[in-house]
Amino acid sequence: VLVILGRFADKQLRSIETVDPPASKEGEAKEGEAKAEEGKAALSADQEKALVDWLKTALGPRVTGVEATQRLVDSPAIIADHDSAATRKILQMSEFRALGINRPQGYKLQVNLRHPLLVSLDAARLERPDLAALVAHQLLDNAVLAAGIMDGARDMVPRLAQLMHAALRPSEP
Repeated sequence: VLVILGRFADKQLRSIETVDPPASKEGEAKEGEAKAEEGKAALSADQEKALVDWLKTALGPRVTGVEATQRLVDSPAIIADHDSAATRKILQMSEFRALGINRPQGYKLQVNLRHPLLVSLDAARLERPDLAALVAHQLLDNAVLAAGIMDGARDMVPRLAQLMHAALRPSEP
């Protein structure tokens, strides 16, 4: 719809799922940054780079890339530049598979490094790497689910059970 409509009330319409569009007004960009600053427990530039690199490694072939974004405020992550649900369904058809046409295997993940979940994940990757890897995969699945492009949630269920077990386990001294 956004592609067809294009503009409304002299404003260009863009999907949030496309890669960082430039803000049409400085005020819009600054408003999101100001809201994000409110509860910010900041990571240093080195920590941010290390976390993004670690996420790429931890998620492996499930992602084609991981990058930081400034446009997310309340969400920890989003999938960018993905096929629509209709396109994905068409590519799943046996006729397309017979022709060797498959959907891309990885997602492009954009993360909000100011979000408390990502700040905690940075600490966990050093202190509890196994748990941090589970959280990273769940973070990706949550973004895929929110984008409406998850083909099946069965792989997520055992991981959720592990995460719940870890959350309910007594603190280690």
